[in-house]
Amino acid sequence: MSVFRDDKTRRWMFRGVVRFADGRRVRMSGTPAAPGLYQDLANTKEGALAAESRCKLLALTGRLYIDGTPIEAAPPPRAEVPTLREYADTFTALYRPGSKPSHLASNRQIVYGHLVPAFGDLRLDRIRQADVDAFAKAELRRCAAKTVNNRLAVLSSLLRYAAENGAAPPSALRCFVDGGDRPNDGEIAAVPDADVERLVAAATDPFLRVAVLLASDAGLRNGELRALQHGDLRDGEARIVRAFDVRDNLGLPKHSKRRVVPLTARLASELEALPRRGLWVLARPDGEHLGYYASRDALRALYVAAGVEVPRTGDGATMPWHSLRHSFGTRCHDRGVPIGVVQELMGHADIKTTRRYFTVTPAAKRDAIAAAFDRPASRLPVGAAKKVQRGEK
Repeated sequence: MSVFRDDKTRRWMFRGVVRFADGRRVRMSGTPAAPGLYQDLANTKEGALAAESRCKLLALTGRLYIDGTPIEAAPPPRAEVPTLREYADTFTALYRPGSKPSHLASNRQIVYGHLVPAFGDLRLDRIRQADVDAFAKAELRRCAAKTVNNRLAVLSSLLRYAAENGAAPPSALRCFVDGGDRPNDGEIAAVPDADVERLVAAATDPFLRVAVLLASDAGLRNGELRALQHGDLRDGEARIVRAFDVRDNLGLPKHSKRRVVPLTARLASELEALPRRGLWVLARPDGEHLGYYASRDALRALYVAAGVEVPRTGDGATMPWHSLRHSFGTRCHDRGVPIGVVQELMGHADIKTTRRYFTVTPAAKRDAIAAAFDRPASRLPVGAAKKVQRGEK
C-alpha cells in the first residue's frame, strides 16, 4: 500500500493491495476524515498512515466490510485427518516410549495384525461405534473376551493419542466388551495341588524343580523366575526386581512393581542345595540365563513325564507356567490369606486382577454348602436360640 495526497481534492488517502495467507489479493483504498471506517482520523499524512494500518488489521482479522460484505481472512488450511493406516507408524513409534519392550512389541502386533486390517482405510474421525462393535463381534468368534478387550484398548489408546496431538478430534467410542455369554473365556485354571506335587516329584533336574516351586510356592511369573539372581535371595525371602520378556529383553517386573516374597521351607531348601552356575539362579550349563522357549519346552515335557494334563482356559488355550502361578493364588485364597496380601505377593497393580486368580475348587463349594446348610447354625439351646431370634434377652 502507499499513502499520497490527491492532486485534485488535496486530501490525504491510501491505496494498495492486501495479501491474505491463502494467496488472495484484494485491492483496498480509503480516506481519513471521510464518512466510514476512518472518519475519526485527521486528514493528514499521519492520519492516512493510521487508516492504512487499520485497513490491514481489519482485513487480516476478518472484520473489514466493503458494501456490507465481509472481506474475511481465510483460516490456515486444515491438515487432513489421517487414516488409521497412515497414523499407525506415528503411534507405534512414539506412544509411551518408556514402556517395556514386550509391551511395545505387543502394541505393534495388535496395530498391524488386527487394527490396520479392520480400520486401516478409515479416517480417524470417521470410525464409528458400529465399526468398533462389528470388529469386536467378529473377534469374539475367534478368541476370548479378554483378548478382544486388549485389542480394543490399543485402539482406544491410538485414538486418544491422535486427539492429544491434534491429528484427530476427541473420540467418545466405547472400546470394551463384557464377554457376553462367555464370561470365563480366557480365564486361567490352576494346577490342582496333587498335580503340583507330581510335577515336583517328576522333576529330576534340580533347576527345573526349583523353577516349578518358584511359580507354585512363590507365585513368580515366568519372566521373573528366569531373571532371579542369587543376590536377590536373602533372609528367607526373594526380592523380585527385574524380569525377562518372551524375547529375553531384561527390564522391570510387570507394572514396574518390585516386591518381596517369603520363601516356603522346601523352596528355601531346594535353593540352598542348587548348584551355582554364575549370576542367574536358573542358569544354563554355560552360565547364561534360561531362555523363554527353553523353559516352556522343558515344562511341557515335565507335564507329560508326570502324567499331568495342562489346565486349559475357557477358549481351549494352555499356559503351563501361568497355571502354576494361578495355583499359588488359589492356595493362598483357600487358606484364608487376605486378598490384599495376595495382591502384594503376586505383584498385581489392581486387586480385580487378583480376584481372577482365585479358582473356586469343587471341595471349596462342598465346604461352603456344608457350612451354610448342614452344620448347626448355633450351639445355643433350642429355647435360647428362639429367644435370640425373637430379639429377647
